Amino acid sequence: MAARMTQRLHCSRVLLADGWRDDVTLELDTDGSIASIRAGCLEDAERLPGPVLPGMVNVHSHIHQRLIAGLTGRGAGPEDSFWSWRERMYEAVGLLSGEDFRTLAAWGFMELLEGGYTTTGEFHYPHRLGGQSPMETAGQVLEAAERAGCGLTLLPVWYRHGGFGRQPLGERQQPFGMALEEIISLVESLQSTAGGLQRVGVAPHSLRAVDARDLPALLEGIPAGPVHLHISEQPAEVEACLQHHGCRPVEWLLRHVDVDDRWCLIHATHASNDERHALAECSAVIGICPTTEADLGDGLFPVREYLDGGGRVAVGSDSNLVTSAAEELRLLEWGQRLRLQQRNVLCGAGEHIGTSLWQQAARAGAAALDQPVGELSEGCRADLVVLDESHPMLTGLQPEDMLDSFVFAHAGDMIDEVRVAGRRVVAAGRHPARSELAGRVAELRRRLAGTTPS
Repeated sequence: MAARMTQRLHCSRVLLADGWRDDVTLELDTDGSIASIRAGCLEDAERLPGPVLPGMVNVHSHIHQRLIAGLTGRGAGPEDSFWSWRERMYEAVGLLSGEDFRTLAAWGFMELLEGGYTTTGEFHYPHRLGGQSPMETAGQVLEAAERAGCGLTLLPVWYRHGGFGRQPLGERQQPFGMALEEIISLVESLQSTAGGLQRVGVAPHSLRAVDARDLPALLEGIPAGPVHLHISEQPAEVEACLQHHGCRPVEWLLRHVDVDDRWCLIHATHASNDERHALAECSAVIGICPTTEADLGDGLFPVREYLDGGGRVAVGSDSNLVTSAAEELRLLEWGQRLRLQQRNVLCGAGEHIGTSLWQQAARAGAAALDQPVGELSEGCRADLVVLDESHPMLTGLQPEDMLDSFVFAHAGDMIDEVRVAGRRVVAAGRHPARSELAGRVAELRRRLAGTTPS
């Protein structure tokens, strides 16, 4: 039976799976997916106001960390690192009640939508925040995403140990901890009810927090859905793995599980050449988080070489210091330019860098989150970012030049609309619920910064 058309959207210029096209109508079915793509402006079609991109996919987010964005800038001397930043983050999590978390998550997802991300992978580990149960906090993430109107793949985190060698969790890590049976039960329950814009996978936090020898039991208990894992983010992590297991983290992982296209490995910054080659052969997606990795001084993953070896790379907002897809992609490319001392590194000869970056990252992110997005083609969800072609930096340009300018000369007012499953969730660059939550988020920030009036 043919799908019943519920919406027609006319695009004067649109980035389809095979490139830019002019004068196209997207016909949507009842669930907001694209039923057909037809030339011309069909009868009753709504005209979108500017060039149309597929929504960007945010492969890795810790939405609660938006609370501390910009509040970790006081120098702590030469030992200031990811590890000192982590203590500040733990402190912030400890301040949140369940209602605080719900508010902050909704705000963060709204900001990500305004930044061009239509689907987010939420790597969720504050399971017992404010004394709640893991099912309650997971429910708050799902409710916040529904309120914002974004697609979501929820990735409940298995956090078992405090370091390599099965070290006990630290005091501030206690709310994150779960036994194997608990995480399997949680994911099973969530997967049984997920639908619509939402998917559920699982995230063993890292090889310091979950022993690789325990992963086969996790995968046996959760045989379907995405699997995401932090790995080789910090040199100290690599050294600790060598000390405890006599091999590097990716090597240790591959000894114990068959990594396949379910897997998304986050960061992998300090993986060796041999490890990267093995991951590309496994069809694993690497989740690069350029602004967070820069903020934490992590280092640079060799993206060009990984792509040349057949690998796939997606982008994530991670700590949500920055919530703009354009800024994340810009730093992804700029990091490689600084590393290789070249320009336009992540595109082929004759290609436009903005188009190449956008398409590669959106497609890889969609695969990593098991979401029907990442490109505008029949059967995919109609997640759209509409640029403001009247913006002084965009007006009069060809669409390829507009997207280059959007990414590399980015300004926050270049996005006009964002739609998820065809439904407008951002208009004139702003989410309609922004003003409702702004005061409450400001209060949380003042509390954290120690400036709340007595």
